[in-house]
Amino acid sequence: MAISIDNLTISTKAAANTTIGTLAVTDSGGIARQSNFILTEDSAGFFGISGSKLITLRTPILPGYYCVEVSFNAEYIPLSGDSSFVITVTAT
Repeated sequence: MAISIDNLTISTKAAANTTIGTLAVTDSGGIARQSNFILTEDSAGFFGISGSKLITLRTPILPGYYCVEVSFNAEYIPLSGDSSFVITVTAT
């Protein structure tokens, strides 16, 4: 099972509620699974979840590297887990 995200970089110029990337879960057979996502309490505080999207919650976010920890529960099957991602915030 794996959680993936299609983008890990965002600009300091991004507005609040901007999508950073879309989260996806695949099981051990490589099948994509519908899932519910949440950020753990240890995440950076600048980010949130909206459906399957990782979004900015507030701005500005200073340039740097921010760790987010995402947990998921798959729908209709007993599958759950978590993963950490590093979001890069650039000054461009």
